[in-house]
Amino acid sequence: MKHFIGLMLACVATLAQAHEGGAGVSTSGYDCEHPPGDAVSALPGLLGRIGQLVCMPTGPAILANKGWSWRYTGSFFDLPTIPGYAHEDSLGVPPPFYFTRLSTQELDGADAAERSGQLQEQLETYRPKHAPVEMSVTDATNNYGRSITIYVAMESEDSGWLVVCAPQCRPDYVILVNKRQPR
Repeated sequence: MKHFIGLMLACVATLAQAHEGGAGVSTSGYDCEHPPGDAVSALPGLLGRIGQLVCMPTGPAILANKGWSWRYTGSFFDLPTIPGYAHEDSLGVPPPFYFTRLSTQELDGADAAERSGQLQEQLETYRPKHAPVEMSVTDATNNYGRSITIYVAMESEDSGWLVVCAPQCRPDYVILVNKRQPR
């Protein structure tokens, strides 16, 4: 038995050393240190203010930017992320997933109020106290050509809402956005 355990440990050590050279490459094939030429590297507009691209095992995902907190309206524990595979039609498609295009449109006062009202009618978890002071809509396209729509509706400079439509807008895809207070 001692020899068997020793043999197993030696195999594990050998396999670990064999994979050391691929430190930036995940098992999905996405290389965080050398991303594909068509991969997006920065977030535009309001989304770029409150979010950042973070490399994950399946490819980059959009998470809260430093200094901001994101929280799903129905949870205090789940970490809100917007991965490249968020589109419902991406089920069963092999990774990696990454964004190839981010097209953002800033909505003016009347358009922002109208679109925010439509989202409020459609989603019981989207409940802003008033019309947004700033609002944008981002079309995020992944490397498989599937589009995810991301609304950012800021009620103030420090708080707002993020709604992800992948492709439909759903109540469980509504995220509260708040700037962290300095300690």
